[in-house]
Amino acid sequence: MVNLTIEIKEINKYKIIFKSNYSWAFCLNAQQENKINYYFLENNILNQQKIKKILPSLKFNFVYKNENTKIKLRNYQIEDVNFLSKLNQGAIFSEMRTGKTPIALFIFKKWNIENLIIIVPVILQSYWQKSVENWLNLPAYIITYLDKNIRLFFYQKLIKEKQFIIIISKETFRLDSIFFKNIKEKNFCVIIDEAHYLRNYNSQQSKSIYILKNASHKLILTGTPIVNHYSDIFGILKFLQPEIFSSYWEFSNKYFNFQEIKFTNNNKNYKFHKIQDFKTEKHKQLLQQKIKTISVNRKQKEVLPWLPKIIYQQEYLLMEEEQQKIYLELSNKWKEYKPLEIITKLKSITLYPKLFGVDCLGIKINFLINYLKEKNIQKTIIFSTRSETFLYPLSEILEKEKIKVGLITGKTSAFNKEEIINLFQNKNLNILLCNIKSANLGINLSKANTIIFADRSYSPADNKQAEARFLPTNDQENKEIRLIIDLICYSSIDEKINELLKKKEDIIKVINNKPNYFFE
Repeated sequence: MVNLTIEIKEINKYKIIFKSNYSWAFCLNAQQENKINYYFLENNILNQQKIKKILPSLKFNFVYKNENTKIKLRNYQIEDVNFLSKLNQGAIFSEMRTGKTPIALFIFKKWNIENLIIIVPVILQSYWQKSVENWLNLPAYIITYLDKNIRLFFYQKLIKEKQFIIIISKETFRLDSIFFKNIKEKNFCVIIDEAHYLRNYNSQQSKSIYILKNASHKLILTGTPIVNHYSDIFGILKFLQPEIFSSYWEFSNKYFNFQEIKFTNNNKNYKFHKIQDFKTEKHKQLLQQKIKTISVNRKQKEVLPWLPKIIYQQEYLLMEEEQQKIYLELSNKWKEYKPLEIITKLKSITLYPKLFGVDCLGIKINFLINYLKEKNIQKTIIFSTRSETFLYPLSEILEKEKIKVGLITGKTSAFNKEEIINLFQNKNLNILLCNIKSANLGINLSKANTIIFADRSYSPADNKQAEARFLPTNDQENKEIRLIIDLICYSSIDEKINELLKKKEDIIKVINNKPNYFFE
């Protein structure tokens, strides 16, 4: 018998109080009680069900209904549910903020399949748990941080019991996926969120997901199914329809032209085939039509006409003298470094030159100090890809300038993140410093008027997700015009990176194959 390490201490009219560790508290979405290792859930039917599924012998004397308000789907969401629920597998490719999550949950409900495993980026786990409980009024368990034996206990319950929902990060599922390899009875539903990583169909992460390809019902969610080339869609199709899309090269040869490239290395001759454009316009239409038969794709402008106007602004900044000097010295030595290493260092100089022994804050930090002092009453989000080497120093500098900030990075716990977001949304905090990777998914920062990118991610999808954080989720929220500002240092890699992002090119490929592009 697995030791669940949950000890019920008290059940009263208002609370279910238990003693355990943080992992179980996170799993159950419990709140901290005023004793160490003590947590509580509100005493309502949903939470009673949640506890009884793992502690079946427990008895409750108080029965109180949930006070969940009935939330309705929009008309286009109902259409999407009705269309995809007629299939056993499907994809929701709609843009951000169009409500992919409730659509997926209502499809699951209409399928009348009782058990569900939701595989998501780690940052989205709490969001999905709340969505399941709010939209379906069913308990859901986040099992990522539990001991492996307990996670296996949950997988067994998923397979054997009725009406069981678990949520797990894609990274943890990669470690656990072997459990599902030999399971013959697969009458459960799988939802994969932010599934664009499946384009790398040969990665270990993708291979772990393909172990579930024979699940009876499957749903894929991503607003960016195609990142660099139309062939990116193969990884998703391989999961949804493995009997049709089993070979990448058969798929590519069916729809696309190839270019044969020959090269010599160490006196050996090599050749490989590079996929190019569609063979003909007809081939493009055939693939698009095939994708349409199993997916929906809603655009924000079509279904959310009330979204506010967004103004994009680029602030070109001249680096400070010492900052410029060390930037030029390093950029002149670029051939002595690996391409990605030198560009990483140059990016750091534009952000925080003190890391390189220069006695100045740098033009970007000085700009932000002046901007925030002037407009401190405006809700502003500052995004960067660098936490330790930019956001943390910036936070300390702004606090010394009497500018109060909140900070969301990969080190911010789920509880602290929620508290910071609540402060920001409830007018008690005006400035948020956010790592793009840590705050680009599953959070609502719609009170913000301005986003400032100190630097951009190399991934266009990550940047788009970050931009969507301050869009309102309904027509009752903040409708003011939004402003997105990019801080760009003159004659620096900032300009080159932004050029490539506009073209939606793969920046890492350019760095590795044409590093001189950044130093022309």
